[in-house]
Amino acid sequence: MNLIDLQEKLRELNIQKGDILYVASDITKVLVEAGRGKSLKNKEDRDVFLRHLTDSFQSAVGAEGTLLFPVFTWDFCRKKPFSRKNTPGEVGAYNNWILKELKDFVRTRHPLYSFMVWGKYADELTRLQNEEAFGVDSPFAWLHKNKGKMLLVSVSLQRAFTFMHYVEASLRVPYRYLKNFRSEYEDYDGTVEMRNYTMYVRDLDIISHEYMPDEFLEKPQVMRSVFWQNIPLKVIDLDKSYKIFADDLKNNGGKNCYKFENYQIDWLKGATHKDDLNN
Repeated sequence: MNLIDLQEKLRELNIQKGDILYVASDITKVLVEAGRGKSLKNKEDRDVFLRHLTDSFQSAVGAEGTLLFPVFTWDFCRKKPFSRKNTPGEVGAYNNWILKELKDFVRTRHPLYSFMVWGKYADELTRLQNEEAFGVDSPFAWLHKNKGKMLLVSVSLQRAFTFMHYVEASLRVPYRYLKNFRSEYEDYDGTVEMRNYTMYVRDLDIISHEYMPDEFLEKPQVMRSVFWQNIPLKVIDLDKSYKIFADDLKNNGGKNCYKFENYQIDWLKGATHKDDLNN
């Protein structure tokens, strides 16, 4: 694939030097397209391509910019040990490749919702010590405060917009509650200890399906889309998206966020489940 063309597409999406960019991707189709006309079947060729792909994102935001790639994993919820250095994420092969192969990236601290980060604010992000996954001191809140952007590479808004859970936690939506998780945590320096972290989880008695149609953000021009050859690229203004989703949850029953089967958001009635912080 033409990575020079990718640079042009990123500029078309108004991704600029100095931007803070959260990249979510499904690399499968990208690798298929990259392999047309030449082989990417062996690891060495894939590594070279992925390194050049990462270089393209780094070049797009420049030395004054910052990149975040999600390496979310829920093993800690299952009471499995977490290693900040070695535990792979569950949200994409590209992100795990960065975790394993790129020494110029570093991982943020939360064992459930961590990011591989690079650039101007990497140190600041890795100093965050949020216990709550989507709390006011989390990388999601930091992205909101610092007016970050989110880039979707061959992945849908509905599938990848985890920032939505930060919006829900900020509003303390009544169909979620705070739950504690405790397991073994290994830090970069090899220190191992038992730690507690929390997440604002969904009430499992409420049946819902994520909805989030693209036009909900495209119509107010909060999300823009282009194609890089056959690969869809979408960029989202996270600050503006926060306001739109918050308004939908507070004033429209969350109809552009979820399809609820057995529930309607009732702010007056309050939480459907008590916080569970005793684990």
